[in-house]
Amino acid sequence: MLETLTIIGKSLNDREITWGIGGSLLLSFHQLITNPNDIDILVDENHANQLNEIIAPMGESKKVLHSDPFRTNYFTKHRMNNTDIDIMGGFAIQHSEGIYKLSLNKESIVAHININGVEIPLCSLEDWYILYWLIPGKQEKAVLIENYLRTNGVKHSWMLEEALKQQLPYEVKERVKKLLN
Repeated sequence: MLETLTIIGKSLNDREITWGIGGSLLLSFHQLITNPNDIDILVDENHANQLNEIIAPMGESKKVLHSDPFRTNYFTKHRMNNTDIDIMGGFAIQHSEGIYKLSLNKESIVAHININGVEIPLCSLEDWYILYWLIPGKQEKAVLIENYLRTNGVKHSWMLEEALKQQLPYEVKERVKKLLN
């Protein structure tokens, strides 16, 4: 998986594309899990087509099924070197109080990890904390992040404060407020 990630990183880093790693691979980089499922790439919506044009020839494009509660504007799936890759631009998810949208931009990239000499941009745990509360069946990952943030501190509180400006379920808002205090 990391070899595939470095191939992708080499192809993208020389271009003006805002992208970052999220999902289970992000959690593994923070040592919250040991076996990531796939490579989740969030991309600035304005760069989504360009990123897909670069990655598509490297592997096999997979069929995308759009399903509730997801309202993501741009979503493609690929398989490369036996690794599944999901590319998402304008990630959005519907929940009981409305639609939550995570728009990736340069400020969303909070760190980089060097893998085999390639700098890989990382999304924030704070953003994924919110997403994992909203994605059905992923709350255990939200709890992992919550425990990590309580132990190590919230490094990007402004991201959680921005999330609170959007429609969120009451329970999620309360958990975010407790983390911020």
